[in-house]
Amino acid sequence: MSEETAESGGPEVAVVEDERNLRELYLDVLSARGLRVVPLESVAAAEAYLARRAPDLLLLDVKLGDGDGLVLLDRLRGQGLRTPVIVVTAFGTVERAVQALRAGAADFLVKPFSNERLVSAVAAALEAGRQWEELELAAPRLEAKKAASGELIGAEGGLKDVAALLPRVAASEATVLVRGESGTGKELVARAIHLASPRLDGPFVSVNCAALPSSLLESELFGFERGAFTGAHARRRGLIETAEGGTLFLDEIGDMSLEAQARLLRVLQEREITRIGGREPVRVDIRVISATHRDLDAMAAGGQFRADLLYRLAVIPIRLPPLRERTGDIPGLIEHLLEKHAAKKGQRAPRPDAETLRRAVEYPWPGNVRELENFIERAVVLGRFDTESLRAAQPAKGTVPAEPGVAREEAEAAEESPGIPSAPVPTLREAVARAERAAVIAALKAAGGQKTVAARLLGVSYKTLFNKIHEHDIREELHIG
Repeated sequence: MSEETAESGGPEVAVVEDERNLRELYLDVLSARGLRVVPLESVAAAEAYLARRAPDLLLLDVKLGDGDGLVLLDRLRGQGLRTPVIVVTAFGTVERAVQALRAGAADFLVKPFSNERLVSAVAAALEAGRQWEELELAAPRLEAKKAASGELIGAEGGLKDVAALLPRVAASEATVLVRGESGTGKELVARAIHLASPRLDGPFVSVNCAALPSSLLESELFGFERGAFTGAHARRRGLIETAEGGTLFLDEIGDMSLEAQARLLRVLQEREITRIGGREPVRVDIRVISATHRDLDAMAAGGQFRADLLYRLAVIPIRLPPLRERTGDIPGLIEHLLEKHAAKKGQRAPRPDAETLRRAVEYPWPGNVRELENFIERAVVLGRFDTESLRAAQPAKGTVPAEPGVAREEAEAAEESPGIPSAPVPTLREAVARAERAAVIAALKAAGGQKTVAARLLGVSYKTLFNKIHEHDIREELHIG
């Protein structure tokens, strides 16, 4: 039987079974539950399929015409397959079940079994896989939360003043505006304030205002009532309501539209919201911390940002100095980040020599702490922290602006200037695909081909990375399995 997929938008289940009638039974039962089923009739078909795709679940028969399912499972696990697996057999013994579980199976079904038992086992395995994937994706956020609950690393100049200010700021309910260049740790400061505040047990809801178009941002923030617009099939609480009892962090507030600014001003003044399409106000108990790399004072003077909102957001203003203004912190930051990433990967931290450390201190780090941390993580993965690796990680001479904040604004203005393109302009889909492919290749190279490490660098699950590798056809290019 050739490979086929049931038409559905649910999780993907690959079924490896050499008996046609059973394949069709599984297809009917599972498709009726909204699952996408891929029937495969042999070990060879399964290996060919799994070389290209990582399904959400694998239903694997033990006795197949061209091999043993448990031998296949053991081989797949050795190759790094993380997909949950349910083993199916007509020969149910304790020894066989133990063998299956030791090989990495999530469950063990003995034929004959009821449709209800099949559906129950599949549902449980899919939920376990989903929770594992969420844990993978949440790991960096949990690490950031743990880091934020401690002291800020670095104590020179302006950052020392910030660290001293945080306990008093956290104890109050005043709004806070954190200013600083990209990568200086604005969200880290916001989380530190939240974790040191009486709202510690409440949610910390982070919203990147620059990542959403204005119309979508308003519906995400304020929620909507059923029928408010096309596609609003049910009432939905917005992120402001989700932050009830906790902290709402509005990152890149300077990118918020004037319309959304007016609605946010009412929230700060009245402590209530009105959902889109609604009439009744809803009381909210939140603390607002915002952040920006833009000059909001100049924007307010030019009418691009509401002055009355700026005054309410900046009751307590905090400026985070760029890394080039606190070079004395760099050796301590390097030591801290080396230990942090080495511990995460179970490796020994490479140690820089005096010359490399001097060069690291002299480099302006236009991406600030984020750029430094990315370099450190790469150094830990590759086991090298020397002048050559430092030079390779830095942009070519002449590409680093002397004043990153000014250069960024000029670059943005240049991008917005109309003109005739000198080369064919790719479609958005093509541009996204190219960027995605380049990011995957860079992460795999930095991780030395280790897909688990590369997935963590990219902030995606192992399954997502696996599928992207094959979607963009980069296996052979990097000689990875």
